[in-house]
Amino acid sequence: PLELPVTTLLPLYVYPADDPDAWAAVAGNRWDVTVIVNVHNGPGRRYDPAYGYACAALAEADVPMLGYVDVDYAGRPIDDVRTDILAWRAYPVGGVFFDQVPSDLASLRWMTHAVATARGRIVLNPGVRPHPGYAALADLVCTYEGPWPRYRATPAEPDWPNAAHLVYDVPVADLT
Repeated sequence: PLELPVTTLLPLYVYPADDPDAWAAVAGNRWDVTVIVNVHNGPGRRYDPAYGYACAALAEADVPMLGYVDVDYAGRPIDDVRTDILAWRAYPVGGVFFDQVPSDLASLRWMTHAVATARGRIVLNPGVRPHPGYAALADLVCTYEGPWPRYRATPAEPDWPNAAHLVYDVPVADLT
């Protein structure tokens, strides 16, 4: 069987000044992770130097990062989404993690416009399998989001080549 590389997305949603050890641990280890950075449901209203320094340390350690952008299932004004995408350019992120992505055909055009502003690696998180048109918009599409017990109980089905799964509450013993 064809083995695809596994990407581990690490949401590092902790303020760097409150928990500098968490950021240092990620920068100091050679884990194969891509960090999702979320200042305040996106890049925040203005540049935050604490995040700037912490992100610079991750960039220095060659840790890939994505800036978090909430699209509220296409409910946010597109101009606000674009403003968030452009604001991430002040940080050394290598792409965008779009959260609360719609999954229906009717919202595909809206999402296409949102993604058009982004540069670098693009990850979409509808948390379910969306309309097939979404696959062409991103490097990864999260087709599952949920807890480990439900994930284990979900029947395996063929997935897209660029599918990702967001699984949480995984017991340490099951991380392998």
